[in-house]
Amino acid sequence: MEVCSVCKEKKSIYYQRHSGLRFCRECFIKYIKKKVRKTLGKKIIRQNVKIGMGISGGKDSLVMAYLLREYYAPIPNSEVIGLIVDEGIEGFRKKGIEIAIEFCEKYDIPYYIATFEEYIGCTLDSIVERAKEKNITANPCTFCGVIRRRILNNMALERRCNYLAIGHNLDDVAQAVMMNYIEGDIKKLAILGRNIEHPKFVKRIKPLKYIPEDEVKLFADLLGIKYHSEPCPYSSLSYRSEISDILDLLEERHPGRKYSIVAGFERLVKYLPVEKERGVCKYCGNPSASDVCKVCEILKKLNII
Repeated sequence: MEVCSVCKEKKSIYYQRHSGLRFCRECFIKYIKKKVRKTLGKKIIRQNVKIGMGISGGKDSLVMAYLLREYYAPIPNSEVIGLIVDEGIEGFRKKGIEIAIEFCEKYDIPYYIATFEEYIGCTLDSIVERAKEKNITANPCTFCGVIRRRILNNMALERRCNYLAIGHNLDDVAQAVMMNYIEGDIKKLAILGRNIEHPKFVKRIKPLKYIPEDEVKLFADLLGIKYHSEPCPYSSLSYRSEISDILDLLEERHPGRKYSIVAGFERLVKYLPVEKERGVCKYCGNPSASDVCKVCEILKKLNII
């Protein structure tokens, strides 16, 4: 029987290839909790903080919400709230939202729901259809990501949150870094590694950014956290999906490479140029690096505004 490398007593249930460590159930759960707490640090886990959590119903956002709730429960004058966005994806989104609501109600987390239709006047499905009609080849994930981030930011801003927590895991961050490296997009790399300083922008935190996706899933399964496991019907069409497959193969052959990509990027980003002053979009007034923000740029191309 393989035993846990930490307690040296109980049966191992997980082998961490990049470190060579084995974990029993209890030690693995403690390891994840401790690592995420260290990622956040004392500057964030403190009194007088309100965290808006982007919750989709998937494993990443629910594990993040579970941990943040646990960290902040004993801290006076602190609060975590759930922010749920309904993009409008027929046959998919409803189930995730139901699970997200069920989770929030189980753990007494206040939650708020916003929809693409409320914010921009149409669903993601209708945006995709309109893009096809106009022969716009951009991937649905591009539309969704840009608009969803804006809505979450606005929801957090409206509720005066100090931080907006996003459930991106190590795999997600490594994929984002590599996508921008490959495209040579230095501007996006600089933005990815820093928070925008602007009164209309809520600072982002990524509590799971050093936790691989398989460990997030294992943590959720061990604790019996019910999550929406069905993939988005648009996700297989994305460029990110291809990058994900490449990084998975690299990680399989060379354990720890995803950590290396993120660690290297975090060292590099300190030297990337960043704009000291950030303007606002002439249409919506939100922070933007150019005269027209990405959301309004998309909506203008589709004749939605």
